[in-house]
Amino acid sequence: MNKKERYDAWVDRVCDFIEEVGPRLGKCASAFQSKPILEKQVDALFLGYNAHEDYPFAGVNRERFYEGNPFFYKEQYTKKWNNDWKVWSKPYGMFKWADYLNPMTDGNFIFMNAIYFGSKDMKQFNTIPGSKEATQKCLDLTGEVIQEVFKPKCIVCFSIKQCFDPLNNKYKFTDVKEQTFKIYNSEKDAKYGVKKGMWNNIPVYGMIHPSMRISNDDLGAIVLYLQKEMQQLGI
Repeated sequence: MNKKERYDAWVDRVCDFIEEVGPRLGKCASAFQSKPILEKQVDALFLGYNAHEDYPFAGVNRERFYEGNPFFYKEQYTKKWNNDWKVWSKPYGMFKWADYLNPMTDGNFIFMNAIYFGSKDMKQFNTIPGSKEATQKCLDLTGEVIQEVFKPKCIVCFSIKQCFDPLNNKYKFTDVKEQTFKIYNSEKDAKYGVKKGMWNNIPVYGMIHPSMRISNDDLGAIVLYLQKEMQQLGI
């Protein structure tokens, strides 16, 4: 099968899974924010753990696996970033400050969630009967689409504790290290570091969730580190 055919088959299995367990979990299905990239190798795959979309289950929107979340593109194209999209607008702003928007330019990235059901937060989701089994199945499917279909040049996890660490625990990344650095043009240490590991041949980076309280100085330090790493990958 070619890449498109492998992706189509994966979407079929994901939708069957969501339709089976979604009604029991009672939470909306939310996997993709951006469109997938199937015609070439994607530069960066930005990965959230689950969407903060606390809505009841209302079936599967298969189109979203191909067209992404329309609200994501509405905000992006009209430049009306609001508080609902801090997860994207904050790092986007810092990549723009670094004059390095290539990894966040349409056609070069994928933005998706590792867990395909929305909730107020993961603490709430984890209280739902059956959520543990659903989480493990989602991580199985996420690993499959990343390693067998997308094969990105790198992965950036939005949250170390809730995204990088669970994936690392499941897939046993190699060469896992804590990265620390100085704030730009200062001797001051950045408050937040980055975790890095290798998932087969793909570098994976874990950073603080962008919606959390983090200064522009600290976020800028993270972005400058990611810029250096990504440029070495040819991004």
